[in-house]
Amino acid sequence: MSEKRIGHEIEAFCGKCKSDTFHQITSVEGDKITKVMCKVCMSHHKYKPSQQPTESAPIQTKKSAPAAPTKRRTRRDKWSRLLDNSDQESAIDYQISDSYEIATAINHKTFGLGVVKNIIDSRKIEVLFQDGEKILIQNYSTS
Repeated sequence: MSEKRIGHEIEAFCGKCKSDTFHQITSVEGDKITKVMCKVCMSHHKYKPSQQPTESAPIQTKKSAPAAPTKRRTRRDKWSRLLDNSDQESAIDYQISDSYEIATAINHKTFGLGVVKNIIDSRKIEVLFQDGEKILIQNYSTS
């Protein structure tokens, strides 16, 4: 059995990573580990023993991708899914004076192809483009 001393490495469950990862012991009371630091996300938290593996969900010991690329990949996945659910062939050119509905595919001259994700109010829509979400104006008239 390994020693339970500050600075030693131990496998534990990280709530931020949502998996078992390697941790460094940062606090011990008596013979109990009380606090640890995740070596993947560098967060400090109470010690939680590693979870037992199940047949359907094997333990992940390391987080393979940094946070930023994961966010980008997730955003692109959402964008692709929304495009799949909308009619890309009939994407309409964005006009500030027009009114839009959820799941409408639009072509914006600056941001490119996007999909209306949400109608914020009668004058604002939230559109998901490949590079991120944008708030656009709708139903705008100059009169």
